[in-house]
Amino acid sequence: MLLKAVILFLAAMGLLAIFGKRKVSKKKPPAKPVEKAKKCPECGSYRIGAGKCACGKG
Repeated sequence: MLLKAVILFLAAMGLLAIFGKRKVSKKKPPAKPVEKAKKCPECGSYRIGAGKCACGKG
């Protein structure tokens, strides 16, 4: 009985792996190169998002 439960568990995990790999393998949009990323005009650090820079000036 225990062997049957282990075999069913492994089969279920195999199916999840197959479908998960199919879903993950879709193409992702390319990331922006670091050279084109926005920088703060005051301190020169990279800015993330549309908010203000951490220095408070830019």
